Amino acid sequence: MSIGRVTTNQLWTSSMQYVQASKARLSQLSAQASTGIAITKPSDDPVASASIMKVLAQQGANTQYATNINDGLGWLSTADSALTSSENLLRQASDLTVQAANSGTSDAATRSAIATQLTGIRDDLLAQANTTYLGRSVFAGTSDAPAAFDPTTMAFAGGTATVPGGGAVQRRIGPGAGDSVTVSADGAAAFGAGTVASPSVFQQIQSVIDALNSPTYGTDTSATGPQATITAGISTLKTALSTMSAQHAVVGANYARLESAKTQNATTATDLETQRSGLQDADTTKSIVDLKSQELAYQMALQVTAQVIQPTLMSFLK
Repeated sequence: MSIGRVTTNQLWTSSMQYVQASKARLSQLSAQASTGIAITKPSDDPVASASIMKVLAQQGANTQYATNINDGLGWLSTADSALTSSENLLRQASDLTVQAANSGTSDAATRSAIATQLTGIRDDLLAQANTTYLGRSVFAGTSDAPAAFDPTTMAFAGGTATVPGGGAVQRRIGPGAGDSVTVSADGAAAFGAGTVASPSVFQQIQSVIDALNSPTYGTDTSATGPQATITAGISTLKTALSTMSAQHAVVGANYARLESAKTQNATTATDLETQRSGLQDADTTKSIVDLKSQELAYQMALQVTAQVIQPTLMSFLK
């Protein structure tokens, strides 16, 4: 049995390799202890790194969903407030129309005062219908129209050449196919399209105003005369209020869905962070213990290397 010759150079190289490896391990443990992260690059643990990347992607998507939800809540909250105010205004208009239709109290001065009040209500309703959120009309859908309703024609102005009425503004709140919620309100459905088949509430109120200001009031008693128009206005405004309330309910349902999604999103965010932490974060106590042990091992490696690599005869001959 022969024993291979170990040269000084081999001994030096082997010792330095061990010292360097010990120093690298010490640096890694020091980084873990200071940052609290066990895996900082794929080479640290390729299998765990793949799982970490997947969880991080899910966290990014969930964060975007949270942003979409908050934006959607802003849209719907704005629409809800506008519809609440609009319903109150429409009730006032309806009450004034009933008052105007009462021939026993509707003299010229009273009719003029009611017409003035209705004009103010009409203008306030138009302002509510043209409410915006972050510079976009909440009742015009995806349309880029400056206002949902034209102040002059009082007709629905939302929509484009390719999308009549405008498409609904939606926000994705989850990864599922059905996880999209409409965050805009249907202006044409809530206030009327402003067409012959579907006159807007502003046009309906304007009809009552025109009838109250008509010079033939009291003389034209035909089915299309001023008094008949005012009487018909009671029914049309009541129907308009019912239609608006139905659209308000749609907005409320979508808002409730987003509120529920917000709670679920927060729960998902917590679960994903727990997963990421379990895969990537270091055990603080274990990291400190391992660091102290590695510091001792490194110091011992230096001491042993210093003892083993003693000066040789060649050192004295230099």
